Amino acid sequence: MLYYTLYVKGLNNTTGYIDVALADDQLLKDFINFLDVGIRPVRSYVLTTPASAQGKPVAASGVFVINLADVTAVTVTAPANPPARETP
Repeated sequence: MLYYTLYVKGLNNTTGYIDVALADDQLLKDFINFLDVGIRPVRSYVLTTPASAQGKPVAASGVFVINLADVTAVTVTAPANPPARETP
């Protein structure tokens, strides 16, 4: 799980950015490819729910889609204490 802050052009939410927790680093890889090559991927990214204080595991809770052409900057933060994983 990674925490992203996406700074978006023309976003009317008084801050100019979106905070989102995603399952992996695919959005960052796609953004870097977009900057290097200019190809926008047509893909959705799996959202995660941050772990609760009781250490419950993180579960997928939806998808996130954004136009990478509108993103001006991305910051990525890994959680300080990674969530516990369920054992099969």
